[in-house]
Amino acid sequence: MKCHIKWNTYTRAEWSALLDQCPHSTLLQSYYYAQAMREAKQQNVRHGLILIDDVEAGIVQMQEVKLFGYAIHALSIDRGPLWFDGFGKGVHIEAFADALNTQFPARLGRKRRFMPEYFGKTSVSFKKYNKNQKEKSYTTYILDISPELDDIRSNLKKKWRNILNKAEKNDFSISIDENLSTFAHFLKFYTKDRIEKGYSGASNKFLAALAKYAAMNNECLILNAVEDNETIASILIFIHGRGATYQAGWTTPYGRDKGAHHRLLWQSIIELRTRNITEFDLGGYNDDAEGLKLFKQGLGGHDIALIGSYG
Repeated sequence: MKCHIKWNTYTRAEWSALLDQCPHSTLLQSYYYAQAMREAKQQNVRHGLILIDDVEAGIVQMQEVKLFGYAIHALSIDRGPLWFDGFGKGVHIEAFADALNTQFPARLGRKRRFMPEYFGKTSVSFKKYNKNQKEKSYTTYILDISPELDDIRSNLKKKWRNILNKAEKNDFSISIDENLSTFAHFLKFYTKDRIEKGYSGASNKFLAALAKYAAMNNECLILNAVEDNETIASILIFIHGRGATYQAGWTTPYGRDKGAHHRLLWQSIIELRTRNITEFDLGGYNDDAEGLKLFKQGLGGHDIALIGSYG
């Protein structure tokens, strides 16, 4: 099997068209993610078309920093590559890894980070890469939202569905903000929530850059739960190809009691389906956040664990 990575310069529209061909996509491989990384972290990007035996098989977005020519070189591929229908098996990801290593071999002055998207049960071997033992394998939670709404709802865990039922009877409304007019308010209360609860998350600078570029193509949504003109909970969602990602959210104690977050997520599923989104990434979690884990599992999706980061 022969793999070749054809690096090229793509417009946002061209990259989006390629992303639409991937049944599974990720936020980190979106065009606006690269724009945000350039603004917030001064990282450049390479876009590649993957060919397997001269057949177009997938795409990859690589972040890159180089100094003094290529004397100092850092590259990273996070949650990629992404594959077209019929590709993405272990043999394909191994062939891609070999092609990447051939072009960017390990050497003094080069730092590599490669966290591939592969979920098969068969062991994948990256003999020319070293596994980053300090980094834990990433686990996220994926919900298929392509079935009918009644089927998705019936697949919710009983406790989750009961809270949603009660939340829908409570006296608060859900608004959808596509223009980011409420983003400053979201960021203020999200930051407050993150500090109070002590969890990690994207920096305000990066989140603002990400939202700005995503909104340029209507790929960012803020959903707000509002009662008596007061926001009691909010969530931030990014769209990428056929997929979407729950990026961040916050809620007041009152909003939690009213089940606002449950209703926000359910309304987001309804909204995303109108945009032909079929896969909803609810984000990662670890064993230290048991409550968050149970909350996400309540939607009836499934865990996906990546095979780890390599260098």
